[in-house]
Amino acid sequence: MMGKLETASKIVHHWWKARPYSAFHSPYLFQLFIYCFNESNHFPLFGPIEQERQRLIQSEDRIVRQDFGAGSSTMKNTVDQRVGDIATQALSLPWQCRFMSRLAAFTGTKAILELGTSLGISTAYLSAGAPEASIKTIEGDPAVAAQAQMVFEHLALTNIRQEVNTFEKYLIQAQQQSEFYDLVFLDGNHRSEALLSYFDKLLPCFRDSTIVIVDDIYWSDDMTHGWEKLRHRPEVTQSVDLYHFGLLFLNPDFMDKVHHKVRPPWRSWLVR
Repeated sequence: MMGKLETASKIVHHWWKARPYSAFHSPYLFQLFIYCFNESNHFPLFGPIEQERQRLIQSEDRIVRQDFGAGSSTMKNTVDQRVGDIATQALSLPWQCRFMSRLAAFTGTKAILELGTSLGISTAYLSAGAPEASIKTIEGDPAVAAQAQMVFEHLALTNIRQEVNTFEKYLIQAQQQSEFYDLVFLDGNHRSEALLSYFDKLLPCFRDSTIVIVDDIYWSDDMTHGWEKLRHRPEVTQSVDLYHFGLLFLNPDFMDKVHHKVRPPWRSWLVR
């Protein structure tokens, strides 16, 4: 993971190189980003979900974690940790969660896959944007998954099915069952090798209209390398780099393969 100085430098560099989110030539991407960054598109569950986020951040409960992500490829790491610390370090930012929620709504997605439930906040936002969609979320750590399940119950979310499993085992199962997804959120394992492997294994589950969200693309040089490899894959017809996360589009209707760097509006960062 990068240090604070390196992170700040990369953010400034990205902001300097990126375009405004309203500068797309593609009518589809223009409409998508105008909708997803419009803070007046505020769904009823946004407030209750943020209350759950604050409850988790303030929680003094401790759980024994089993980490299957970066740094634990050959054996699981076990650590006793405060729930509040996990929430502070691991949860996606509010503006990113709102963006993903609106993305789910804009695309009319019917089937969503999330690899890396964490404490369930991003999952809840996806549900808020697509309450009729079927959402499957995979979490390898039983103790963290239990915390997420409480979030889903507190918010009375009934369209989420959480599976406690490693990503590798789940992906074998998904291929065998010929499952298809319209929106995929890849989070959890911050290693390029794993990221590329998950994408390859999920290819049979993608449609032309599938959008893949890749989290933390600048988390490390290794993750950035994985993102660069993904956006050059022949299946990817357009990509958008938003610094904190990236979007991969597979739709063959895009005539030119273009990689976009986009600046989110400052007001999105300030809204809570």
